[in-house]
Amino acid sequence: MDEVIRLFNENRVRYLLIGGQAMRLEGMPRFSMDWDIYVPPTDGENFARINDLLEEEIDLPVLPRGPGGENFVQTYQTKWGILQFHLGGPGLPRFAEAEERSVTRENEIGTPVACMSTEDMLASKRAANRPADQADIVFLEAKLAGSGE
Repeated sequence: MDEVIRLFNENRVRYLLIGGQAMRLEGMPRFSMDWDIYVPPTDGENFARINDLLEEEIDLPVLPRGPGGENFVQTYQTKWGILQFHLGGPGLPRFAEAEERSVTRENEIGTPVACMSTEDMLASKRAANRPADQADIVFLEAKLAGSGE
């Protein structure tokens, strides 16, 4: 997946890593099969960059959010693994706001990854409140309480 992140960084793709992989970079030992990527839902230039970069790997283009909220999650099986593009969802702030508060974390080999802030991750996990989110919520609450972030 490092290749995709480097391509996104080098080509100025606006994205934020969310979900299980973002939790892993937060420091929580967690296994996740997919990469959840939050992108601005109506930024046509950003979608064009994503589609140009991934055109040989995905069978259908990543689409902007439709007028009725269509396309808010789009899933692709790639040679790098499963990519899920999120254009909204429970508890996710507007992309521009999340982008302003975002943090850059390094992956295991030192590649910078744009990630949703700890506070925004906690808010989205609380809003979704799925059984799979419960351990993440406890971890993020403890991290914020202990670090003063």
